[in-house]
Amino acid sequence: MDIDGTLIELAERPDEVVVSTGLPETLNRLSQRLDGAVALVTGRRLDDIDRLLGRLPIAAAGQHGLERRDAAGHRTTHAVDRTLMATIADRLQGFAAGHPGTEVEDKGLTVALHYRRAPDAEEAARRFVKEALRGVGDALSLHDGKKVLEVKPFGVDKGTAVREMMAAPPFAGRTPVFIGDDVTDEDGFAAVNDLDGISIEVGYREPTVARYRIADVDATLALLASLADRNGEGSMTDRGI
Repeated sequence: MDIDGTLIELAERPDEVVVSTGLPETLNRLSQRLDGAVALVTGRRLDDIDRLLGRLPIAAAGQHGLERRDAAGHRTTHAVDRTLMATIADRLQGFAAGHPGTEVEDKGLTVALHYRRAPDAEEAARRFVKEALRGVGDALSLHDGKKVLEVKPFGVDKGTAVREMMAAPPFAGRTPVFIGDDVTDEDGFAAVNDLDGISIEVGYREPTVARYRIADVDATLALLASLADRNGEGSMTDRGI
């Protein structure tokens, strides 16, 4: 599952989100019911996940799959040119300094330029980021999100994270289910579809390759709570997906 816009409502700034009471416990119970086969796949850093949800004993992929942690706590990180990422982050900081309301989120392996509080700056931000990436070739890629432009190394995404997780216990041999809301979740949807799994979009964004939809964050939380109930019965279709 993605986090922002899926398990937690979006906020004006990434550090202003509010975690619903009971969400960590629901995730913990769901993991126990599925023998540990639950994972969070997000653009946030792994450390941010812990700050928001506590140190849950479940698997997680941060920064769109560039860093992963299994349920036992073992961490792996894809190789990244950190000097290049720092250079791009500095350039974006220069843009933000001249455009009030925009904000740079430097996550080390990726960097994001948020313009939720300055929607009129979107066009200028997009032009600036594209210019900042000129000359880096295929090393980095630009990705749209909800009022955010994210720069990350090319070749690793949420689909990569899903495939890596599905290749090892406790996920191997199971039917994958991926729940997300944003453009970057499309890679996860596509990977799950290729694996004959269940892809679920939160909300009604188009276009999408997700095969199912669920209305909003509240509906997602209700679904997870129902699935986490060991006495719960019925299929996902029964629960309105």
